Amino acid sequence: MAISTKRQGDFIVADLPQLLKPLRPTPVYLMPGNDDCDLYDTVLDEYAHIFTNIDQRRAPFPAGLEIVGYSNVPITPFGLKDRERFDLKEVPQEWIDAYDIMKKGYNLHGIKSTLGKNGPALSNFSFNEDAAEEFIQTDLAYPAFTRNPQKTIYVFHTPTLATALDITEFGLHIGSFAVKQFIEQHQPYLTLHGHIHETVDMSGEYKHKIGNSLGMSAGNHNYDSKLAVLVFDTDDPSQAVRKKIPCTTLGKLRKRILGF
Repeated sequence: MAISTKRQGDFIVADLPQLLKPLRPTPVYLMPGNDDCDLYDTVLDEYAHIFTNIDQRRAPFPAGLEIVGYSNVPITPFGLKDRERFDLKEVPQEWIDAYDIMKKGYNLHGIKSTLGKNGPALSNFSFNEDAAEEFIQTDLAYPAFTRNPQKTIYVFHTPTLATALDITEFGLHIGSFAVKQFIEQHQPYLTLHGHIHETVDMSGEYKHKIGNSLGMSAGNHNYDSKLAVLVFDTDDPSQAVRKKIPCTTLGKLRKRILGF
């Protein structure tokens, strides 16, 4: 897997702020995904006047709501491991067999981004579950996530396990056990998900409910020529519609969504 850390850095510094500046004063919230090197996270903070990075941070949101993001995903078959974690530290009895099967698809060896003497670089990395200190399950137990869930929009890059939002092109469900457990226990106001680009094409659905908690994914397929977006009123996200718009300039995107 070829990853250009320098290209990512150039985009964040030179391109991203310029792309988003025209949207001001409309609030913009963003979060990296699992293909984004985490060594640039501090750079994102330098543009807080243009956008808000919500990764593992809680921020105020209009209409009396709050928003918080979580970029990490269960370990993938892919190479970059910056934002990957073992899913569960404490495995419920009823999930032991299913979780063991899921872990057989984990690729425990890959690379992580680093900042060396000569700038951004990639170094070899391997996971060791016995020595692991970071799990998605334990991350989600922090107050940033557990506080005020009924008035919080959660942006999880990983989808929830065994829903319409986590189906790969091979028909496999590869979402997070820990996120499913969190939603079952805390019943958030709304959850938004990504990661599995083709899931909506596979399931035919972009919404899923766990108890009273609604989750959604725009589902942007890698091979689609249009950008999928979700448009909804936060007063009633159940009425969200999924639209596909041409992948042109951000100015045209802004006009399509905001009407001006």
